Amino acid sequence: MNTEATSVVTYGGLSKEELLNELKRADIQLNEFAAILLESPHCSITPTKHSLTIKEVTVESLGLPRGGTLSEISEGARRKGLGACPLEAAFYIRLSCPDLEEIKVSVKTPNQNPPGALVIYTESLEQDDTFPRGLYLRKIEEKSWLRGYRCSEDYLWAPSDRFLFQIGGQFEV
Repeated sequence: MNTEATSVVTYGGLSKEELLNELKRADIQLNEFAAILLESPHCSITPTKHSLTIKEVTVESLGLPRGGTLSEISEGARRKGLGACPLEAAFYIRLSCPDLEEIKVSVKTPNQNPPGALVIYTESLEQDDTFPRGLYLRKIEEKSWLRGYRCSEDYLWAPSDRFLFQIGGQFEV
């Protein structure tokens, strides 16, 4: 995907076990936080298939030229008619985006959004900063990853950080 691109993703119809098998079959790696999110009660599994249109945007394109917190990003997205993706859909989004560009970095960036990450915006799941906040797509050493992350509500996302939102859809209130 590229910034401001849209695409349609179909999700649902699989059990958690079947979904995990599809991810393994596609050689998609999950970190511990992604596995926690998949197994959590926050990840509702729909028995029927649904479609949603997603759009990739930068934080800056949401009217935040200096970056923003998740609540500011949510508000900027709402003003543009964008909403949160269902958590379940994030796993299908990873399956539908196998060719994400790999950004090679020589220095690790702890406590920052990693270079090349594409964050899937979902509703806040818990008020606990130790619980995974959401998921992002990344390619590392030619491997496709779906990685969970944690951050506080006051974490400042950079203007160039990329997010996927659902066109229309759910909004945090």
